[in-house]
Amino acid sequence: MTSGTGLPDDTLAAAYAALDAGDVNAARDLAQAVLVGAKGSDLHAEARALSCLAHCDRVGSRLRRASEASRRAAQLFEQLGDVQGESQALTTLAHVCMLLGRNDESVEAALLCVHLCDMKVPRPQAVLAHNCLGLAYSWSGDHDRADASLEMAVQVAQRCVPALSTYQPRLNQMWVEASRLIDERYQTGRMKSLERLEWLARECAQLERMGHGQSVLPGLQAMARTISLASAGLLAAWQGDFVSARQAVESATHSLSGVMTWLDSFVRWCAAELAWAQQDWAGAEKELTGMREMALAVEHEQLACRAHLLLAQVFELQGKNDEARRERRVVAEGLSSRESLVSSRLGARLSERHLQQALVASRQFERWSLEDALTGIANRRHFEQSLAAQLPAAVVADRPLAVAMVDVDKFKSVNDRFTHRVGDRVLKTVAAIMSSQVRENDLPARWAGDEFVILFDDATEQVARQICERIRAAVAGFDWESIAPGLRVSVSIGLSEVRAGDSAESVLHRSDESMYRAKPLERAPV
Repeated sequence: MTSGTGLPDDTLAAAYAALDAGDVNAARDLAQAVLVGAKGSDLHAEARALSCLAHCDRVGSRLRRASEASRRAAQLFEQLGDVQGESQALTTLAHVCMLLGRNDESVEAALLCVHLCDMKVPRPQAVLAHNCLGLAYSWSGDHDRADASLEMAVQVAQRCVPALSTYQPRLNQMWVEASRLIDERYQTGRMKSLERLEWLARECAQLERMGHGQSVLPGLQAMARTISLASAGLLAAWQGDFVSARQAVESATHSLSGVMTWLDSFVRWCAAELAWAQQDWAGAEKELTGMREMALAVEHEQLACRAHLLLAQVFELQGKNDEARRERRVVAEGLSSRESLVSSRLGARLSERHLQQALVASRQFERWSLEDALTGIANRRHFEQSLAAQLPAAVVADRPLAVAMVDVDKFKSVNDRFTHRVGDRVLKTVAAIMSSQVRENDLPARWAGDEFVILFDDATEQVARQICERIRAAVAGFDWESIAPGLRVSVSIGLSEVRAGDSAESVLHRSDESMYRAKPLERAPV
């Protein structure tokens, strides 16, 4: 409870129930009442009320208001030492920053949230964190990292007790794949394959039939239904099934609430894609114009920007080059004005807040220097620093410490047969699997190329071996076909426990030799 009476908890529970019932205004009024009552007397209740208000404003597409409330909530939770509360607030902050076009801020908040949720026991908040990080990566244009993060959300959901529905991250994977296809068409003029999108659509449809089409967050169930219908319309339009596409778009339109949100803009985009597929250029222009205006009305800068770029393509396909240049100029000027605004604000911040931001940036740069750019896990430098710091205690104080070397079998053939892009996705996925299987205080890191290392803190060789077996089995059991048909991946793992007199080099050397002994002559033909 957040207070002696328990009233704030009860009121906030009623607020979330109102969200589930679709009454955003009632939910917001209840959360606001808690905030007013808690001001200056109950920081925990104040933080929770702000977090609820931010979520209400996110559902209601009041994004700038949501960003301020979630940021204040995260700061209060951090001050109180409430990691779970801070993680929830950061998830909301990352999401609304993403919608507002603040991609760097979104990714940073989502990454911090993932790190806060890095616990031994999988929890629903970790599912939300990885899910949010996937969306943040997607809007930043990194579709591979986005898909890997969402796949991690799926795996964490499956490992929760009881298991959570994987519907929300799977549905978001559909969004990521649709965005990848749109970018591909923008760059090359065509879409190469709908196979991945078709597979995800089947997965989501099956979850819906089984009654598992549920959102993890309150108030988003109706939104998930609209997204599902609209996404089905997109796929049908691109497949050339115009009758099914039209029915899906109509159903998505009818599912919209009476209050305009970003979903109204999304459904107009789907209608535009249907007109585009039929080469109905006038219809496509009309729908994309509506998409742009609705996106701007609800502060969704990302969708508005996408509408401008799609309009530019539609104009080019009709030979209307002046109109196409105008749309691209609007996007460029919008970015330029945003940069100017940021510069002016930075110049005015000669205050404690400015210093605070500089310190945050400094910590961020330090994190980046210890993080592998491709996979997002620790890099070799981070691993070597951690091993050097823990080795003396293991050698002198008899604190067990183990090191594992992990190598992706026949990785060169993956690059040769499936391209380096698929190879990168394999490395990201292996890194994500390792991170999901180790304990909270263990450190998985990328060593070099297709080699990884794991530092097992306070673990005998027997304990570490059990974790390594879980990693090997998880890699072998992963659905690699979802990345590329015919792809199979396995790993070889060598393990060594630190002994008296060991140096970092000696324990790593033994782990490396053990790993090569573990490699069979043939494994996972690709």
